[in-house]
Amino acid sequence: MTSNQESLRFSGHDTFHCKEQWILKGIQLIDNQVSKNIFSTDNAIPLLGVGKNMVRSIQHWLRAFGILNKEDTLSEFANLLFLTEELDPYLENEGSLWLLQYYLCKTNHSSIFQLIFSRYFSDKATLEFSEYQILNYVNRILVDNDQKEIAIKTFNSDFKVFIRTYVSPVKNEKTIEDDFNTPLLSLNLVADTGRKNDVYQTVYRLNRNIQESISSEIFAYCLLHEFENENSVSFDRIRKTVGSYLCLSNEGLEIQIDKLCEEENQFVYKDDAGVRQLQFKNNSNEFKNNMLRNHYGVH
Repeated sequence: MTSNQESLRFSGHDTFHCKEQWILKGIQLIDNQVSKNIFSTDNAIPLLGVGKNMVRSIQHWLRAFGILNKEDTLSEFANLLFLTEELDPYLENEGSLWLLQYYLCKTNHSSIFQLIFSRYFSDKATLEFSEYQILNYVNRILVDNDQKEIAIKTFNSDFKVFIRTYVSPVKNEKTIEDDFNTPLLSLNLVADTGRKNDVYQTVYRLNRNIQESISSEIFAYCLLHEFENENSVSFDRIRKTVGSYLCLSNEGLEIQIDKLCEEENQFVYKDDAGVRQLQFKNNSNEFKNNMLRNHYGVH
């Protein structure tokens, strides 16, 4: 479902959360494809070794992670990371996971990620949430734009997929194996509080903090991608976008900005009379991509 005014998109994943091997298999399929729109053909089923519903889900996740463009060609980011320069072709570097997290919120192809990490908490003191709170929030947006409320079944499916992306279920042999194949789980961005709300739904919490494992280069790349061609940006705009997408606390965001300015002379942070701005001396595409290369030790 898509809303023109808000560009909210729900479903598309066929109830499957993303597996790491799907990302790698999907990229390999596109790189080796012999026909356009390979995901729309029956050839994708044997080539990927999964059923028809999973083929659709893989395509959905590749788009959501910014790996596929709308034309189902690989993005510049995907080529840099996986193919032309092979900066991290097997997703072995934690920085790559932070990039996937950023793009998952940025693309808004699966809107629940941006809604929860950024928009829902933009004016709240708490970081706790439950399914019905997010459902009510989504419906308010839709009604305010003269649109129908989302079907509960559709939202429930999206919410389950969101939670499974970040929170491990009760441990058994199958889920332990699945955990190793769920790429963003290790970032520990969402936690089960162990409590229930008044309608007996689980209460979850965003783990916003300093996120020390985000390198200055990864942070810089996200900033330069988010604020393409801009010379300066306010702290508040960074907080509502990149800071929220990467689950940074306000303190964590300030630390990341300070660290970036210390390590990279192309960034200058100014706080004049309470007006906080980050200035970019260089915001070219080449400089942005060089930030990635530097992170992976390619100069």
